[in-house]
Amino acid sequence: MKKMLSDYKLENSGINKVLGSLESSIMDIIWNKDHEVCIRDVYEELASKRKIAYTTVMTIMVRLADKKMLLKRKEGNTFFFKPAMTKKEFTENFVGNVVDSLLEDFADTTMAHIITKLKKNAMNSIGTLEKLLEDYKKGNSK
Repeated sequence: MKKMLSDYKLENSGINKVLGSLESSIMDIIWNKDHEVCIRDVYEELASKRKIAYTTVMTIMVRLADKKMLLKRKEGNTFFFKPAMTKKEFTENFVGNVVDSLLEDFADTTMAHIITKLKKNAMNSIGTLEKLLEDYKKGNSK
């Protein structure tokens, strides 16, 4: 589902631009696991760092599953969760949505800003951009 630029919290940093603070904490815990987790696993890790109710963690995890951020399955009376995408995939999707939204309404301004940022921050990035443009011109774009 495509988000509008206004749906983001651009004043925040990292994935908090897209997710709430608790959602981000929960997703980070789950992304750092190499196996499915149950609500209790996440609750115990969060509760060791801050005061939080089990039902709050449960509510947020169910909402993340409803948002298609988590996959859930039931075994007996226990729900198990795993990420629907890696953190890298999530970040690429988020950045892609933001850039797409900007390009739709402000293509020239967006491109000019990106090039200005590249000049200031990294000459290597300019080389990468030049290669991507050359590949695009040759018809080798994704």
